[in-house]
Amino acid sequence: MENTCLRFLLDTQNEDGGWGFHTGSTSRAEPTAWAVVALVEWASTQAHKDAAFRAFHFLDAAQLPDGSWPTSPALREGSWVTSLACLALLGQNEFSGKVKRGFGWLCKDLPGEAGLLHRIVRLFVARKKVGTQNESYFGWSWTIGTASWVEPTSYAIISMRATPPEWMSATAKRRLRIGEAMLFDRMCPGGGWNCGNPMVYGVPGEPQVSSSVWALLALREHPQRPEVQKSLAWLQGELNSIRSPASLALAIMAMNAYGRPHPLLAESLQTKYEQDEILWDVPEVAWAALALSSTQNWLKQKSNGKS
Repeated sequence: MENTCLRFLLDTQNEDGGWGFHTGSTSRAEPTAWAVVALVEWASTQAHKDAAFRAFHFLDAAQLPDGSWPTSPALREGSWVTSLACLALLGQNEFSGKVKRGFGWLCKDLPGEAGLLHRIVRLFVARKKVGTQNESYFGWSWTIGTASWVEPTSYAIISMRATPPEWMSATAKRRLRIGEAMLFDRMCPGGGWNCGNPMVYGVPGEPQVSSSVWALLALREHPQRPEVQKSLAWLQGELNSIRSPASLALAIMAMNAYGRPHPLLAESLQTKYEQDEILWDVPEVAWAALALSSTQNWLKQKSNGKS
């Protein structure tokens, strides 16, 4: 970690304290959030702590007046990235007010299908549905006012699960409950998740490692649910065929979260980084660092105002 992933993150931090997706690219909230989550997870040297501190201030400055974060510095509209920014700042006393405002924005951010007009239209087209999902469940979208998707919903739930319990208002608890119901409803028939619908025109959707892992991490408070067990079994069956470093890291994260460590998979991931068999993408490097962490503190609930 010191000589590969963490060294890469330290070397690629921009002067403004943020990270772009690749070396030398413009700082954005998404790669910055993942980089700082990884650095805080390890935090074994003063250099890691200093880099994280600079990143906190970048995220602080990038927050919009309504409490959200945009996907790009050029935009002035909030986005799904708010979940990741909140996750990165959680537990940092200096920024607890910022996180509360971001958390409040997340609770109010509704996807298109939760709106009144969409509900009215749904009454008239109920017999023409091409999918099988229950549209009364909703989560979070990639773009404001559009449909819910598995990954942004998962990010929001992961962030909410790490939030101090005293921040969970009745509205927040309801959003969390409906979001989890949406994920369970969107599971593919054979286990796992894809980015959207589990079945279209009677044809089962093909699950994907990335979407499945984020959904499993979001639903880790329900390990005994049959949907979770079925999806873990699907992921277990896919492990030997995974070649992408990003998918390897994600799969390890999910297996670790459910108490099913896979040493051979971790060794394979580490070898790819040591032998430079990867594309050096900031979020993917951060995921590798998180996958190889022995503590998994980043998924645990944070105390209010304490790191």
